Amino acid sequence: MKQIKRVWRYIRRYKGKLFIVITCMLVVQFLGLLAPLLVKSILDDQLVGIMKPWYETTNNGVYYNGKYYTQEEESNEVLSIVIYEGKYYATYDFIEQGQQTIKGDKLIVELFDGSKVEYDVTLLSSQEVRAFYNPFIKPVVILIILLFVRYVLHILFLFIQRMSTAYITVNIVRDARKDAVESLQRMPMTYFESEPAGKIANRIITDVNGMMNLFSTILNLLLNASLSVIFAYVGMFYLDATLALWTFVLFPLVYVWLKYFVYHLNLIAQRVSESASMITAKLNEIINGIHVLQIFNYQEQTEKEFSYVNDEYRKEQLKETRLHLTLGWNMIRLVGLLVTAFIILYFGIQRLTVAGFVVTAGTIYAYNDYLSRLVEPLQTLFREIGNLQMALVRTDRIFTIIDAEQEDDTFTSIPRYKGKIKFDNVWFSYKEGNPVLKGINLDIEPNQMIGVVGHTGSGKSTMMSLLLRFYDFKVSDVGNIYVDDMDIQNIPKRTYRQHIGIITQDPMIYTGTIASNVAFGHEATDEEIERVLREIGGGPMIDKLPNGIHTEILRGGGNLSVGEKQLISFARAVIHNPSILIMDEATANIDTETEVLIQNALNKVKEGRTTIVIAHRLSTIKHAHKIVVLENGIKVEEGTHDELIEHNQQYAAIYRSQMRSVNV
Repeated sequence: MKQIKRVWRYIRRYKGKLFIVITCMLVVQFLGLLAPLLVKSILDDQLVGIMKPWYETTNNGVYYNGKYYTQEEESNEVLSIVIYEGKYYATYDFIEQGQQTIKGDKLIVELFDGSKVEYDVTLLSSQEVRAFYNPFIKPVVILIILLFVRYVLHILFLFIQRMSTAYITVNIVRDARKDAVESLQRMPMTYFESEPAGKIANRIITDVNGMMNLFSTILNLLLNASLSVIFAYVGMFYLDATLALWTFVLFPLVYVWLKYFVYHLNLIAQRVSESASMITAKLNEIINGIHVLQIFNYQEQTEKEFSYVNDEYRKEQLKETRLHLTLGWNMIRLVGLLVTAFIILYFGIQRLTVAGFVVTAGTIYAYNDYLSRLVEPLQTLFREIGNLQMALVRTDRIFTIIDAEQEDDTFTSIPRYKGKIKFDNVWFSYKEGNPVLKGINLDIEPNQMIGVVGHTGSGKSTMMSLLLRFYDFKVSDVGNIYVDDMDIQNIPKRTYRQHIGIITQDPMIYTGTIASNVAFGHEATDEEIERVLREIGGGPMIDKLPNGIHTEILRGGGNLSVGEKQLISFARAVIHNPSILIMDEATANIDTETEVLIQNALNKVKEGRTTIVIAHRLSTIKHAHKIVVLENGIKVEEGTHDELIEHNQQYAAIYRSQMRSVNV
């Protein structure tokens, strides 16, 4: 099974603990085999052992009626003890097996063939009874001590087994989550376009527990249950081989039954897991867009949409429960009770004798105990098979992340780029046959600032995504992108990106401090961080905060303004000192006053590096070395601000439109 092979990659890291688990399982099952035999010995050999024949002896033994008797040495004179209605009787003869009745001083035994035999019996006094029981006191005490030690050892080894199992499971979950996050960071951008963020988070948070459940279930079903069956059959064959062989008839029936059950359960398990993911994705969508929902009064419709998803999950869970109750563990309990009834019937029909050997209370107890150990794995199988199917489905889902297509993670330190960039006849499409960029040619010299302008959907962000290698050229695409005359497709992505930085429209602020957000993986001193912030205009922000750069930032930068967040992202870019910096509409959502602050920061940041600015506000790129205008994936204009205004085409129209808005 591929899921087990995948999980084994993690389990084998803890082989020592696994060895302890298996050893403890063997010990626990062996102790389970001993318990019924010890109880049987107490019941049959000791408590009713007094009924076995007593022989006259000249040595020390039980003194009765002027003579000594023992059960260890046989002699001609024999004494038998009979227990009838709580009283003890003695007779000088062997007693045949059969239905016993005492009338007066006569013991009447009805044999199995219908005939009767009579014996003269004498009622024993309580003192005489105690004398006959004295030889059994020491063995009973020893057996009870052994039984107590057995239970203590059982608890001890079961505790070690479960603690070791827990150690393995929590560690493989930790390792898998770590690997999933590492894998997530190396996955192509196309994956995140097709999978909702909430669904991905659900896989890493919830579905990873499927590995833990799979390991635990395999231990319970395959190993522990198998050992339980093996040791149960050892005890059953020891007591009655014929009856043990009869129980094998159940296995083909259970196999067919289980196959049908698992098939239907697997279908339901997949739908339950998918429904749970959709709930998480819907909740993520609601929480992230709560302000929009409230503004547009979309609460009622949102509740209806969530209720639908939630109700689908409820229906699938009910189907799973119904399957368990009708064909699962509930039904196997009934089978277990029927088998127990068959055992009682089996011994009862034969009038408590099998092949000439008497079936005692201890034998019936021990056999029934072993039988329960045989039925218990079947109950566990049907009870846990649902967890197994769910675990298999969840394991598959988490490994779609862990074993997903990975980008080349090779990292080699390379010299800092000079910053020369060339787009050479670039044709690119997300879906084949629908190109987004159409024959883009663009040359950017080192340390130049380039502005990219165009309406929504013109291809601005796609150009930058290709330059950042968020996407790579497919077979159907055409063209090349060069940095310092090197084809970027020939450089491992992690190596390639070490000298490239980006400032986005919505800066990503992480929980921590201002200093940790500015440094962001880069080794920088407090003095360096503060110097960079002040150089780009962040001095007022630092001065007003009580702890300066060590001020804690709320989730998502809730205690910072939009401009302050952008200043942090600018400082982050300066600290990392990329040779190529891309600004993706970094001034789109700020006011005019903040724009001036950001413009000053931009003038500082662009020094000594090639800067590409995707601009919404043309005032940001007014002094760029070159401005490129895109329309429907085609480069329609290129030049400086003054040249494009003089050209009086699309750029000029956009610029005049913005100027009129500002004047108004």
